[in-house]
Amino acid sequence: MNQPARTAAALLGTHRPADRSRQAQQGIQERIKELILERRLATGDPMPTEAELVDTLGVSRNSVREALKALQALGIVEIRHGFGTYVGECSLDPFTDTLVFRGRKSMRGDRRELHEILDLRQALETGLIQRLVESIDEGSLARVRARLDDLEAHAGQGAAGDAADRAFHDEMYTALGNELMSQLLRVFWDVYHDLSHELPAVESSHEEIVRVHRDIFEAVAARDGVRAAEAIARHFDGIRRRIES
Repeated sequence: MNQPARTAAALLGTHRPADRSRQAQQGIQERIKELILERRLATGDPMPTEAELVDTLGVSRNSVREALKALQALGIVEIRHGFGTYVGECSLDPFTDTLVFRGRKSMRGDRRELHEILDLRQALETGLIQRLVESIDEGSLARVRARLDDLEAHAGQGAAGDAADRAFHDEMYTALGNELMSQLLRVFWDVYHDLSHELPAVESSHEEIVRVHRDIFEAVAARDGVRAAEAIARHFDGIRRRIES
């Protein structure tokens, strides 16, 4: 065997045990997830104890603990110290942290990924607004109108304005009755909020902020999907100005 081949073989050899260990740990995590499904455990239900998992899976206690910590990071289980381990809510928080980190890295480069994150959020809201105009009822419209009134009172006033802006969008898409979709939209909001502190400020007048959101509301109230999508696009123009400045 020539020197390059011997070197490559040596490198592969040094990585194989680590690869096998990682694969074994992933296998334990998968078996724990399957156990949750097989036993039909719901969010908040107690998980089997560490001792039970050791016996059931036939692995070491350390391996079980490592797997549970990894699953906790994903929101699949919740470890309550002193009380036990429970089935988690499977929240999208880890996804938020990942997108925030990618966005922060992007701001130190060409900001391409930051634009991609924004494109994804805009595509999601544009698609949802079409469904919303077809299905929103008068009660939901009244609640969105109330959130618009709050925004008109607080727009441009720092944290109060941000909270009112977020509440307006939350209320709109809550009307669709899709909790997972609402969670995903909140992820994108959290990402932008966390990154906004590192973006240059762009002046937006109270009147401009209110006008953009009023346009969205009036288009939805009129059941005009095309107009609503155009209003959403104008809303994102302000965010793009901050990214591009």
